[in-house]
Amino acid sequence: MTKTSQEIEKEFIDRIQEQTGKSLGDWISHLKTTGLSKRNELLNWLKENEGFRHQEASLLAGIYVNGGKPVYSAPGDLLEKQFNKKEHLRPLYDTLMAKILNKIPETRVEAKKTYVSLNAKREYAAIGIKSKEIRLAIDLEGEPDGDEFVKQIGIGCMPRISHMVKLTDVVQISNDLLNSLEIAYKSMK
Repeated sequence: MTKTSQEIEKEFIDRIQEQTGKSLGDWISHLKTTGLSKRNELLNWLKENEGFRHQEASLLAGIYVNGGKPVYSAPGDLLEKQFNKKEHLRPLYDTLMAKILNKIPETRVEAKKTYVSLNAKREYAAIGIKSKEIRLAIDLEGEPDGDEFVKQIGIGCMPRISHMVKLTDVVQISNDLLNSLEIAYKSMK
């Protein structure tokens, strides 16, 4: 089973002192002295000047720009942040998730920084919470068919997640839509 971002980040934090000789707090203090503030600048600096591998540099830079706090360690917080100023969409999201998990109970739900990932062996769908709608993107091959689906944009998920439907009302969560999700899920096997 693939590790979640939360698990990878926690392992990194747990072993940083052992692997580098400096605690997370020491690294945060050290990064402050660089005068850099952008994540990618810090990432490159850590790789070039401190010998970090890309993933570890990315994790440390992310923690630093997040105020020294773990980025992924509180997945509930990641989801709640996505509903900031969009609380009116919460009932629609909750209904959608309940129907998806009823149809495909094996689904693992993982809140990311900008979207919610639906996966089993790999990500088969993603949910983006926008100001006026919920975008449900699904990994279906080919071009989107019919009026319901459009090409996926603006969610930040894997490029293979190709199709998207914009939801504004629970009546749009049809059996056909749930069947499309099930097709994407089954295509992973």
